[in-house]
Amino acid sequence: MTHRLTRREVLAAGVAGGAALSAGSLLNHPLIRAALAAPPACGRLGDIEHVVILVQENRSFDHCFGSYRGVRGFADPAVPMLPDGSGLSVLAQPGYASGFDGDHLYPFHLDSSRGGECTNDINHGWGPQHGYWNGGRMDGFVRGHIAIEGALDGPLTMGHYTRSDLQFLYALADAFTVCDRYHCSVIGPTDPNRLYTMSASIDPSGTHGGPILSTSATRIERFGKLTRTTMPEQLEARGISWKVYASVDGNYGDNVLPYFHNILANPALAAKALVPSFPGSFELDCTLGTLPQVSWVLAPLLLTEHPPAPPILGEVATSLVMRALTGNPSLWARTALFVTYDENGGFFDHVPPPVPPPGTAGEFLSVSPLPSDAAGVAGPIGLGFRVPLLVISPFSRGGLVSSDVFDHTSLLRFIETRFGAEVPNLTAWRRSAVGDLTSAFDFAAPDASVPALPQPSPLDPRVLTTSCLASAPAGLLGDNIPGLGSVTGTLTQHYPVTVNALPPAQEPGAPRRPSGPVACAGSAPAGAGSPVSLLGRLGRLLGSGPGG
Repeated sequence: MTHRLTRREVLAAGVAGGAALSAGSLLNHPLIRAALAAPPACGRLGDIEHVVILVQENRSFDHCFGSYRGVRGFADPAVPMLPDGSGLSVLAQPGYASGFDGDHLYPFHLDSSRGGECTNDINHGWGPQHGYWNGGRMDGFVRGHIAIEGALDGPLTMGHYTRSDLQFLYALADAFTVCDRYHCSVIGPTDPNRLYTMSASIDPSGTHGGPILSTSATRIERFGKLTRTTMPEQLEARGISWKVYASVDGNYGDNVLPYFHNILANPALAAKALVPSFPGSFELDCTLGTLPQVSWVLAPLLLTEHPPAPPILGEVATSLVMRALTGNPSLWARTALFVTYDENGGFFDHVPPPVPPPGTAGEFLSVSPLPSDAAGVAGPIGLGFRVPLLVISPFSRGGLVSSDVFDHTSLLRFIETRFGAEVPNLTAWRRSAVGDLTSAFDFAAPDASVPALPQPSPLDPRVLTTSCLASAPAGLLGDNIPGLGSVTGTLTQHYPVTVNALPPAQEPGAPRRPSGPVACAGSAPAGAGSPVSLLGRLGRLLGSGPGG
């Protein structure tokens, strides 16, 4: 039987004291050899060579993760109170005539096994969203939606999912890191928020073709109209490789780069912004090891989760990204994947977003007169409501929760911090108000193993046996996605409202926090054979020490 090295033997040999390991017998011990072969005790930002950003559609944080353990969810002790004197928190939204305690409605479960997988789209425009926010009082969701959608679909704003409905997303959160203070950038719809993911601005002064406050029905009329600088241009100017992987359906306009004159006018930029496909080109680049340093992934329309499309199909899209990345172990070991949503889609969230003081430069509309789609509201632009963000990487393992404040510009800030390309158009207020996402990583304990994850299926019975089934051209589904036919459409059903006298339950458990950047083995890089580096790895093998 192989002798197991004890802590006493390590101490006697002088390893714990940092002594040089020169004794041949000790260096040849199997456990010492295993420690020398083990990965470093911590990681650095520079170890991440590939950044992949997947932006899905129209789901709020509470809608998806309000019941998840350890986050600011339905059991949040800091939930704001309603200003109506009821003594209730904003979780009990006023305005539902058949509610409890007068007219209040708590979030209710959208049971995906009982028709809750596909629900109708609800309003999430600039004007109405500012109404739901209501100057930070956060009390206008039910009242505002019923005024727009009526009593049948308006209450959907309070619908939420649980682990049983979002099994793949919850498994990702269990294995990696979820951010519970990540906000969309704009109190508004898709296009303005997508512009922030690419350029950090909606051009509030109107000097560069904006402001963009609404989501265009046809999109084509906006092609080439904007003249602000984009993040891809910043990358290109510095020789940092990038691509946007879209799909043959044009992603329902989720790719906003065609809105920019400089992108369309430059064939080299257009080739990277408009040609690569998902999943086809993305999977090929992952397999060949030719993935660029920065990638934006835009799923086909039916896989974006935009209601009434089913969330399960969004999980399919995320699983395709994960499968492509982890299928190349060398690539996976050097990659950070961010999975988020462009905006809340009108769904309720209880955490008031940070907003700037009135008149803050670049954070309110300054164009005069205000455009019609401003609905008389000059701002603030944001921050918007919370949306989920999953940080998926060998450097974010462990079922961690980050509660630092971020928004879509944080994705660009992460690219800036890692690669040196400055975020264009970013206001001073926003740069100071949100972080760069480095704190959401657990560099203290990297782990490049691939966790076991459930496999979402496009043929899930919850999709096939509900009114999710409708007529949509199969060509909208992108390339190389087997098993998908016509899955979604406008629904005539209305999910029944459940009136509860208490907030929904939240999974028990305290949050575990990521380390953020750490000093690896002191101030200087530790080589594989250094005593300090060896000590950390040996301690882990012995069940103590750094990472133990």
